[in-house]
Amino acid sequence: MSQSTYLLDASHTKAQAFAMLQGALLALQSNNADAAEPVETAPGMLWLDTAAKALKMRNISNSGWITLGALGSGAFIPSGVNKLTEAQARDALSDIYGAVTGEILRAAILAHAPDAVIPGWHPYDMIRPGDGATGTIWSHDKAGSIQNVETPEFEDGYEYALIFEAVATNKTTSTLQISVRPEITGTWSPFTSFPGAGFVWGDVCSGMLRLAMPRQPRLVHRCIWEAPLKVGMEDLAVTTGASEASALSAVRVRWAEGSIINEVFRTGRVRLFRRREHLTG
Repeated sequence: MSQSTYLLDASHTKAQAFAMLQGALLALQSNNADAAEPVETAPGMLWLDTAAKALKMRNISNSGWITLGALGSGAFIPSGVNKLTEAQARDALSDIYGAVTGEILRAAILAHAPDAVIPGWHPYDMIRPGDGATGTIWSHDKAGSIQNVETPEFEDGYEYALIFEAVATNKTTSTLQISVRPEITGTWSPFTSFPGAGFVWGDVCSGMLRLAMPRQPRLVHRCIWEAPLKVGMEDLAVTTGASEASALSAVRVRWAEGSIINEVFRTGRVRLFRRREHLTG
């Protein structure tokens, strides 16, 4: 610890000048360390305040000291930096910045990262692999029986597929029907029945219905069974009912018994999957 004068004296002998310079260098080496502030001050001068255990700098007007930080045991803690409490660091809604947990930091990065391009079929609501999305648009265990299962709005750049998992009708005989909503009109087309197979109360079926290029403007859209609900089911061309070619914005499905519409999905779930489709994206 050392403080000294920095003022040269022309009357000094060589020995006195040497002693003065030696003292000034020691003071510089220790940042003017002492419990009391230096007698001689200048703007930007550093002072290691050993009483307060702080590093200080003289302000530009040479009228006071600015505390740069505190000296702990083996550490320097800068002044003016907020330190988060553990509760603040774990609060996902906090707008206070500082040291955060790895989990919150990862979530923040993912929230602002661009959506990943996911190859192959995946749940329509998946942003990136592993985010827990399932693509479920209806399930009996959560929503109970339902007459119409309707998809969310389709997005450009994808083709879609309805995944039926252990679905069943509540009537003795039923057919599966589909209706489409052309973007140009915003109204649902009449329901059309899938040919080739009837369903009875005891049928519990699973399958995959691909909606081929739904975002390509057309008067007729194809529905293709990649895995039919039942042997004998055939693909279907659905007329939109619009006066000109249109992309589809959504579809819905239901059970029907002839012209009587009182059937419901009484079990299972329906999920919506999608994959990149080069013609529209």
